[in-house]
Amino acid sequence: MKDRSCVIVDAYSTGRFLPEEFKRHGVKTVHAMSSARIPPIFQAHFNADIYDEILRPDERMSKEEVVQFHLEALRGRELEFIIAGCESGVELADSLSEPLGLPTNGTSLSAARRDKSRMSDALASAGVRSIGQVVSDNAEDVTSWMHQQRFDEIVIKPLNSAGTEDVFFCSTDADVRRAVNAIVGKTNCLGVMNRFALGQEKINGQQYTVNAVSIDGETFVTEVWTYDTVPVEGAASVCSLEKLLGGKETVVQELSGYLVQALKALAIINGPTHAEIIVDRKGPVLVDCGARLQGTMSAKARTMALGHNHITLTAWRYADPIGFTEYMRRQGPYRRLAHALCVSLISNMDGVVSGYPGLEAIRKLPSFADAIAFVPIGQKLVPTTDLASTPGIVYLVNNNLTELDDDYRKLRAMRMDQVFDLKAQGQNQWQAS
Repeated sequence: MKDRSCVIVDAYSTGRFLPEEFKRHGVKTVHAMSSARIPPIFQAHFNADIYDEILRPDERMSKEEVVQFHLEALRGRELEFIIAGCESGVELADSLSEPLGLPTNGTSLSAARRDKSRMSDALASAGVRSIGQVVSDNAEDVTSWMHQQRFDEIVIKPLNSAGTEDVFFCSTDADVRRAVNAIVGKTNCLGVMNRFALGQEKINGQQYTVNAVSIDGETFVTEVWTYDTVPVEGAASVCSLEKLLGGKETVVQELSGYLVQALKALAIINGPTHAEIIVDRKGPVLVDCGARLQGTMSAKARTMALGHNHITLTAWRYADPIGFTEYMRRQGPYRRLAHALCVSLISNMDGVVSGYPGLEAIRKLPSFADAIAFVPIGQKLVPTTDLASTPGIVYLVNNNLTELDDDYRKLRAMRMDQVFDLKAQGQNQWQAS
């Protein structure tokens, strides 16, 4: 029996768990890097030993030369598929899978899957509702647009960063100037310099995260969560709580129908999708969409609540496309097996973490399922302003809603200096409610 092999481009973030899943299906993994250096935010978690081969381009190569480097290395191999491991690998995965004749989303709209402005343009061109926007490196252009559109408040963000980095809500000219100046010229968490800032109309409604897996244009929504935020000093807002919805709920069906239209507009026909969608009085509208796995998630907790997770379903889709498709069609809307909460801890304390004295109490909560992304011992806990500075995430899973709510209140009542043992901690200590 011949060896089975695949390529993951930038297997960072949640994508770092894909090699083990593919191994269970008997598929070996080659890791292709989109740049010579791993972005700092992902370096601590990268394990080179789990790959059969690593293809690393020279740091002096241009974007086009990186594509050619990988094509030359991969041509002639019997590969089954190429997949992006995280956001930074999306465009290269398209640029490799298409010419090699493998399952692909193609290159014609690659940029629109990464650049939030082009994404919105692609939706509008296809007649799918999108958010009004302006792109500029000049704050005056953005303020002029805001006044012309008569918006009381707008959102300003980078064109292609990740993890809610540098997202600002702006209602005054001074707010706009501060936001644009903070974004333009900065190298973001993915290692890309922000040349422009994106200004968008602020949509007021309930936000949701929606995960899906597609195969040859057929899309299966795998889960929908409400996404609640709270305002904090130094940022527009940060994620506080996500709640899993049932697959047959009316809003889930509405979101699923809209996402299918959006994916067609972006020509995302193969692989995983992670989308953020707001529903207001006009209905759903896309905030952002990644042609990749959701980042920073617990596979264990989600499997407890759903019987599957985004990682295992993505691996199944590629390793056994026939079996995956038959199962998903037979299942219909996903089924929630238990109620689940994804709780993001929030802090404006700082200090070096020397232990987790509160973690034992958290684990004893009847609803406790998993704890992930806790600040490592020896590293600094800082005030929360985005996903990267969230001190930790706790999943609660339970079919007893009273017990689940009680555990959530107990968890939220804990101060960060109760959860973490901090050395040289700062002042202004508080906990989010």
